Amino acid sequence: MLTKSFQCGPKKDQRTVEIELPETPGRIAVFLSGGIDSALLYHILLQVNKEFGNPHTIVPLTIQRTEGSKIFSKLVVAHINDNFGLPYQDPITVGNPDLPQQQQVESGVREAWRLGYHMAFLGLIDQQPQHMIGWDPVPYQTSYWFRAPLEKLNKTHIIDLCNRLEQNKLYYITHTCNSQEVGRCYNCNGCNERSWGFEQLGLKDPGNI
Repeated sequence: MLTKSFQCGPKKDQRTVEIELPETPGRIAVFLSGGIDSALLYHILLQVNKEFGNPHTIVPLTIQRTEGSKIFSKLVVAHINDNFGLPYQDPITVGNPDLPQQQQVESGVREAWRLGYHMAFLGLIDQQPQHMIGWDPVPYQTSYWFRAPLEKLNKTHIIDLCNRLEQNKLYYITHTCNSQEVGRCYNCNGCNERSWGFEQLGLKDPGNI
């Protein structure tokens, strides 16, 4: 495996995330929600792939959910692909948006498997219980094919890692609110968690979509 480690988080809670890519070249899927977690993961995967000579084709996928993932994931791809000198490509929409939220992600992962990707990455993180009210966690089990490398990081680590990798622009183009509207309600789980992450680091969130 091609491996790269990143350390992040406040001094009192430093954690390490390890990214592993196969040595054999292939097509690797990364699921984008339009939020900061999956956006950062997409950047990291492209960075690691580049450091090892770009053996893989990293393909952005999205699941058309009610919070506007198909809309905002396009902003993420446009920005990050431009950073790496890659042509823009619309994220491939997979999964069934008519299913309950929990099953939408599962259906997307199953479709990625059927499409023949050599590995798939999902930007799941360690969410705080107070930010999970009324929200069912996505059931998953990591394997060689399916990876969730950010699963032991909470929002403070994601934000700190964005700063360390100089990816502050992601704060302005990622969508955190559970609604599809541009702007934030500042009351939902997504808004509260992102605000909490910045506050824990003594920072102010500059983004507003």
